Amino acid sequence: MAIAFCEEERGIIKHSYGKPYKIPVIPHEPWQKKPIPIPKSILPQFIELFREIIHTGLYEKSTSSYNSSVFCVAKPNGKLVIVHDLQDLNKVTIKDAGLLPNVDEFVRSFSGRACHRFGDIMGGYDERELDIISTPLTTFETPLGRLQLTRIPQGATKSVAVYQAQMTWILQGEIPGHLGILLDDGGIKGPRSTYQHKTLKENQLIRQFFWEYSVTLEGILFRIEEAGLTISGSKFACCDPALDIVVHVVSFGGRNISKKKINKIQNWPRPTTKKEVRGFLGLFAYVRMIIKDFSQVAAQMRRLKREDLL
Repeated sequence: MAIAFCEEERGIIKHSYGKPYKIPVIPHEPWQKKPIPIPKSILPQFIELFREIIHTGLYEKSTSSYNSSVFCVAKPNGKLVIVHDLQDLNKVTIKDAGLLPNVDEFVRSFSGRACHRFGDIMGGYDERELDIISTPLTTFETPLGRLQLTRIPQGATKSVAVYQAQMTWILQGEIPGHLGILLDDGGIKGPRSTYQHKTLKENQLIRQFFWEYSVTLEGILFRIEEAGLTISGSKFACCDPALDIVVHVVSFGGRNISKKKINKIQNWPRPTTKKEVRGFLGLFAYVRMIIKDFSQVAAQMRRLKREDLL
């Protein structure tokens, strides 16, 4: 099945599409970081979360000489998420030159489509195995003993580029005409025309544009299943007239800025540090098309960073 609704149904990429990944590192000494204390109020929930993840196969026992820290953050729904501190690993990792697609071009390619859909690859990075040479690099201490990751770690310096390249390779036959890939999200593109809502000769209840979209969707789901991957069933809807994608909402009528993002932009605090300026520019680059003389404003802010004026 290309669609999964629980962790037990989640797939792992076949080795014919992606062999267990080796993290390239420079010569270095193993690091040992002390565990970050976990508040007693959430410790039982924290431990239970580890048990659940061990059951999925994402964690396994470790005896390596490395040790990194882990901590947890709460989602809006109250559930805890484990975060791995990979700063030491990132310092010794050989960087990847791979780049993400140009966001403006990516969004524009979805505009003016009769219908769309975004599919979320279930587990994302967790569907690509780590080579046994690299798993010790991810070791961390827990109340249940020392564990290590068995899949590509989120937060690692190469993970984004590696995952983007992997998904592009698997779905290359559908790109760019029928699909756009941005990490673990795949945007499915419908036809450029509604054909004035004409129906099929063979079945007057099915519109031509929807039939063409359905054929495209079937082909994409086949490629995903063939590679061993799965789409999150809880986040997947077969077809939508409009799509919320990378700060924008696209539809047959064009594209606009998402209302949720407009509220966020309007309430964005005035940047006063280099880090805040970087965050400001990163967000506003997505909506540059509606900001007059954006390049001139951005150039002045970049100058502030370069000349240490903050």
